[in-house]
Amino acid sequence: MSVLLAYWIYLDAKERGSDSSLLWAVGCTVFQPLVVGYLLYRSEIGGRTEPAGLTERAVGTFVVGHILTVQLWLALRYVGVLPPFVDSFTLELLYYALLFAAGVVPAYWLVWRRGWARLRRAFGWVQESEVAAR
Repeated sequence: MSVLLAYWIYLDAKERGSDSSLLWAVGCTVFQPLVVGYLLYRSEIGGRTEPAGLTERAVGTFVVGHILTVQLWLALRYVGVLPPFVDSFTLELLYYALLFAAGVVPAYWLVWRRGWARLRRAFGWVQESEVAAR
């Protein structure tokens, strides 16, 4: 999973013209809360000259879906809906599969259907190079 996260961050930062795309990828992999910082800061790096390709969108959808799944899992354990420890690996896998189905829906909209771009345009967070490329 961490390799996919690093790959996705690297592709995005490189496409935006970052000189430190590898550093972003390694940093976000080692310290995963940095992903939120990257997502907020990446528009400052520069605009994309072209939309993400099929591979980048597929990897991004899976990565964001997984991150949302883990956060949902932790929240449900915190409020007591899921037990804190499960003995059976099969049951853990079943929980993950069900929660991933819930987590991949917003990820699909945000990454695959380019919802991030729509939200950024709605809030006016678009770089001039992205406006020129449209």
